[in-house]
Amino acid sequence: MSFVYDNYSIKHEKNLKNKKNFLFNDYYFLYFHLDGKGVEWMDIGLPIPTYLHHANRGYFMGYAIDGFFHTSKNINFLNDIIARFLITFKEYNIKKLDYKPEPKKYSHIFNKVYKLKELQALKSRSNKILKAERADKFYDVTFWAIKFYCEDLIKEQGMATYEQLIEFARVNFYYKNDSTLRCKCRSIWRWYDARDWKIQTKKYDNNFEKYKGTRMTRTENLKNIKKQEEIKNYKKIINLITGLFADEYKKKSGAWHISKISNELGLSRFTVRKHINIYLNSLNSQKNE
Repeated sequence: MSFVYDNYSIKHEKNLKNKKNFLFNDYYFLYFHLDGKGVEWMDIGLPIPTYLHHANRGYFMGYAIDGFFHTSKNINFLNDIIARFLITFKEYNIKKLDYKPEPKKYSHIFNKVYKLKELQALKSRSNKILKAERADKFYDVTFWAIKFYCEDLIKEQGMATYEQLIEFARVNFYYKNDSTLRCKCRSIWRWYDARDWKIQTKKYDNNFEKYKGTRMTRTENLKNIKKQEEIKNYKKIINLITGLFADEYKKKSGAWHISKISNELGLSRFTVRKHINIYLNSLNSQKNE
C-alpha cells in the first residue's frame, strides 16, 4: 500500500494553511485518540486516515466524512460506525473526540473525504455463532460498546459506577437519545451489580433465585480469606516452637523469644504472641480436663 502525504520539508507555513482550509470545510470528522503505534488501522484493513498525528502517547486519527447526518437513518448508521470503531480498537484504549483536529506542522494529511460505507472493514457482531432466532438480541452495538467499557472498569477497579457509564455513553454516542443511553447504562450496571461485579465467562443460569444463600458475598469471602490466613500462620508458629530447634527460640528465662520468631517467619510480633498464647491456653485447658 502506498501513502500519499504532503511534503513537509518545504514551505511549512503554506502547507499548514492549505491543510486548515481543507480540514475545516463542511465535513463531519470521526476523530479518535488511540494508545498504539499508528499502524493498527492498516491491520484492520481501513483506508488511509484523512488526519494522522503521532503524540507522546499514542496517536490521533481522523476520517473526514461526506454526508448529511440529520435524518434518523443516517444518524443510526453513523452511530453504528462509531460503535464499531470502539469495539475494533478496544484493546488500544480508543477515545472518541468531539472536536475537529487542529493540523500541526508534522501532521499527516491525506486529501480524501470518505463515505461511511468505505469504513465497513471495522469489526461488527458475529452471526456465525448465534442462532437465527436470537440474533436480533445482539444487534445493538451501542449497548455492547458500553458493556465492554464496563468490563474494562471492573478489571481495573473491581466495579463500575453508573456515572462512569453514562459519561462514556454521552461522549461517544451523543446522537443517541439521552433517555435511551440512561436506560442502557442502568441495565448494564444492574446486571453486574446483581452478580457481585463478576464478569461471566460461561452461560449464566437464568434461575438466579436457586443460587441465593449458596454464594459468598464479598464481605464473607474476605472473612474466609482472613480465617484461612490465620490458620496458616498458627500452623507455621506451632511447627516452629514444637520442632527440633524450638530451644533456639527461647530466652534464658524459658519464655519464648517473640522478636526472633517474628523475624524467622516474617510475621508481626502481635501475630506471633497471639498464636502462642492460644496454643498455651489450649495446653492448659487439656491439663485441667
